[in-house]
Amino acid sequence: LYFHGIGAVGFALGAIKLAPAPAPPGSWLRAAAFVDQVREAIDQRIRAVLSGDSRAIASALIAGKRDAISASVNDAMYVSSLAHVLSISGYHMAVVAGVVFVLVRAFLALAPPLAERRPIKKWAAAAALLAAAGYLVLSGAEVATRRAFIMTAIVLLGVMLDRQALTLRTLAVAALAVMIVTPEAVVHPSFQMSFAATLALVAAYERGIPWIAAGGKTSLGARLALWGARELVALVFASLVAGFATTLFAAYHFHRLAPYGVLANLLAMPVVSGFVMPTGLLALIAMPFGFDAPVWRLMGTGIEWMTAVALWVASLPGAVGRIPAFGMIPLLLGTLGLIVICLLRTPLRWSGAALLVLAVALAAATSRPDVLVSGEEDAVAV
Repeated sequence: LYFHGIGAVGFALGAIKLAPAPAPPGSWLRAAAFVDQVREAIDQRIRAVLSGDSRAIASALIAGKRDAISASVNDAMYVSSLAHVLSISGYHMAVVAGVVFVLVRAFLALAPPLAERRPIKKWAAAAALLAAAGYLVLSGAEVATRRAFIMTAIVLLGVMLDRQALTLRTLAVAALAVMIVTPEAVVHPSFQMSFAATLALVAAYERGIPWIAAGGKTSLGARLALWGARELVALVFASLVAGFATTLFAAYHFHRLAPYGVLANLLAMPVVSGFVMPTGLLALIAMPFGFDAPVWRLMGTGIEWMTAVALWVASLPGAVGRIPAFGMIPLLLGTLGLIVICLLRTPLRWSGAALLVLAVALAAATSRPDVLVSGEEDAVAV
């Protein structure tokens, strides 16, 4: 609240009375009010078509409003390691920019003279950048969303300038930009888990399985790509890497682990990326023309599948891995170990694994206190 400029909170008793503003609103406030009205209109349109948790999750994915998700589904999303879907971050931004990029480039390629003589790939990248910027504004521009937009913008600018963009330098630029604007975000779990997962993924793909990066250029990659094995292995690989990179932060902030996270992501994420998000974009496009209702229903069908997967995985034996609270020293050691493994290119980088093992050992050795008193002083646990 301090960093948002809020000095106090309270409750209003009685009817709300509207009073004229003491001064005319500035351009920034008018723009913010307009964006909020657009987000509210999208949310109301989704609520008019969908119901229950499908409605709430659709609104969270498109407009960034996560306040209506039921407690049982929200908890199941965390237990199954699918909660990252609810926080608009790199995955959502990549899907939005990727879908727009592919569609615009495919449409422009329908005119051979245009495709042969003009840089339609760069034009498609520019359109994707505008779409990503619009999505950033509509979603509420949280820390993870800002980081994702900065990285996506750098990648798309790299396409327009014929430069490779998906590198660790891109991540460094995004981190610096977020810390300059909101330095207090560094201690927030969203910042830590988002950057940890992205750091591990970029480092893993730069030095990971060669035929994943090479695509169909290798004979093995070409054969496996015909059966869709490359995409399946890439999804498993990404889930394992991101899950491993964020485990320590999730344990520190939320005191839990997700042992079945890879299973849940394998079952749900292809539907979310290939069906839920594209239909959501299509519904936004159809919304001004009044044809969005059936598309929202299609999106709701995909969300129901994701919700069913989350609830099923959360019901499996041992799905809830409780972790006792531990201090900051293991967190700092684990963070340093992750950075060493991801950034160093010599065999010395494996010293980071020793730091991670030490961090886990210190966290496991943390003894439980004899007495716990709640912050409101109304509950005591012995």
